[in-house]
Amino acid sequence: MKIIGLGNRLRGDDGIGPVVLDSLKKKDIPIPLQVIEAGADAFTLLEHLNDSEPIIIVDCADMGFEPGTVKVFDVNEHFAMQHDFISLHGFSFAEVLRLAQAMGPIAPCKIIGVQPATIEFGQPISRAVNKALPEILNLIIEEAQAYAEENLNH
Repeated sequence: MKIIGLGNRLRGDDGIGPVVLDSLKKKDIPIPLQVIEAGADAFTLLEHLNDSEPIIIVDCADMGFEPGTVKVFDVNEHFAMQHDFISLHGFSFAEVLRLAQAMGPIAPCKIIGVQPATIEFGQPISRAVNKALPEILNLIIEEAQAYAEENLNH
């Protein structure tokens, strides 16, 4: 399973993807995870979306909730009805997803979105988003365990 962190470490809560990856690397997880820091451009996801290995993407997302709120989206369910999706990055995820779908089948993919408090340059991760870190890590571990168990049963 691939865990991909999107975001810019220099822009406050936008750096949550890379921060989550840092934390995962320090944990002793018995399930093999491929941890990938993709920076701030959703376009870098293209090669991973057209792979067959499941993906979890972690990114900050302005969803209109309280800062630090965490939501999990199944890409096939959520973006199937979305015509456009605003991104802080160069390409929107919806644009990259449409391109990947045009190229062939896409990997099973979930997004863990975290509502930011601030995305200003030079700011650290906010207290609200930092407090969500254990929840995000638990979600990733649960997804990875479910995937590992599913593959053992097949």
